[in-house]
Amino acid sequence: MLKLPWDTANYRPITARNLYTIYYGWLIADPEGTPNQEARAIAAARPELLIAFFYTFEPKYTNLSEQVRKLMADAGVRLFAYVDTDYGRRDLEAVRAEVNEYLAQDVAGIFFDQVYNFLDDSRLSYYQEISSMVRSHTKAFIFNTGIAQPGEEIMNVTDIMMVEHDWRKLYQANSWFAKYPPERFMGNSSNEHPGLYFDQPINAEIAVRDTLEAWANGVGWHFSTDRYVSLPTWFSEYAANLREGQPK
Repeated sequence: MLKLPWDTANYRPITARNLYTIYYGWLIADPEGTPNQEARAIAAARPELLIAFFYTFEPKYTNLSEQVRKLMADAGVRLFAYVDTDYGRRDLEAVRAEVNEYLAQDVAGIFFDQVYNFLDDSRLSYYQEISSMVRSHTKAFIFNTGIAQPGEEIMNVTDIMMVEHDWRKLYQANSWFAKYPPERFMGNSSNEHPGLYFDQPINAEIAVRDTLEAWANGVGWHFSTDRYVSLPTWFSEYAANLREGQPK
């Protein structure tokens, strides 16, 4: 069982079947940081983990406000703040400043997006440095390459590997996947790229089916949604259906 360094008794243990949420929309109802309806719906669903932007875009407010952070902590939801790395091209000091700011604000970890594929060592030292900076805070992190067959070295550098919509290929075609426990892998199903990854649009029924399929095949973190910037109308039903028979 994966035991992350910042876990406390307030969180459910990480297992081979973990529900998480990606939500890139607003979590606040006003500039003061009051949690909005979406934030309360996520807290009520109690996913093991939420990936979100720390700030809104325009205007810029604190999206993971103190009130939102408390709401999620009380619900046992681990917060991971989004940080872009532009495949290793973003200035490392800019990444460091962002990471240090977020980890000082009671978030559980960092979700690094647009991570290079680890198929060579051209950016390896860059991501090793990122790994060290997060671990120095005794926090955890996720690397998102978006592909099912990156170089295996990624598993020495990250806590959890995200493949997004490529999760079926992860267990069908990745030669080293079976060497690691399910809780090291994360995928999702969404309508972000219609027709590219899935034959049918993701709806309430397919959402549950895909998450159960991912869990059954060794992808220990899965989430189904419509778009990343909104919660689907069936979000609460989806989460409740998956919670049936799961630890409370």
